[in-house]
Amino acid sequence: MFVLALVAGIILGFIFKGNLKNLSNIKFRGIYLIIFGFIIEFIINILITRGIITSSFFTYLADGIMYVLIFIFVFINKENHYILIMGIGFLLNAIAIFTNGGIMPVSEYAIKITGITNNISKAGLYGIMDGQTHFKILCDFIPVKLIGSFVVSIGDVISAIGMMFLVITSMKKEYN
Repeated sequence: MFVLALVAGIILGFIFKGNLKNLSNIKFRGIYLIIFGFIIEFIINILITRGIITSSFFTYLADGIMYVLIFIFVFINKENHYILIMGIGFLLNAIAIFTNGGIMPVSEYAIKITGITNNISKAGLYGIMDGQTHFKILCDFIPVKLIGSFVVSIGDVISAIGMMFLVITSMKKEYN
């Protein structure tokens, strides 16, 4: 989803007469925080996918650390409104994950629409939405069939919108 948002942001940036080289001038504080956060998520997903670990207290803790790092990054860059928008999306995802035992519930209906056939619980920190699912509106229930098929949440959409606007406005911004 975020790769699509990045690509869409760059395309729209060009349409609005922005310059790709302006992206190199974006200044973030604590960029290492977000990098470490996503490295944690990447490693946990690999370990789960390969069957080395299962969703457990360890993965719940790892998710907690990842989100703390992301929220610190958002906080120290709060003057950038688009980072705040992305942070709101991440917060909505965190609510869904942490109120559902450390997994992101996914709509079975959306899975069928997208044609995803693999076992969703093996694909990472996900599970099928059921009657016990909390905050269903914040879970992955939006089917997307563009370049690939996947299911996203409202939080993902909000974060993607923040990323697109960050890219578009940064491409249009003139730096001295």
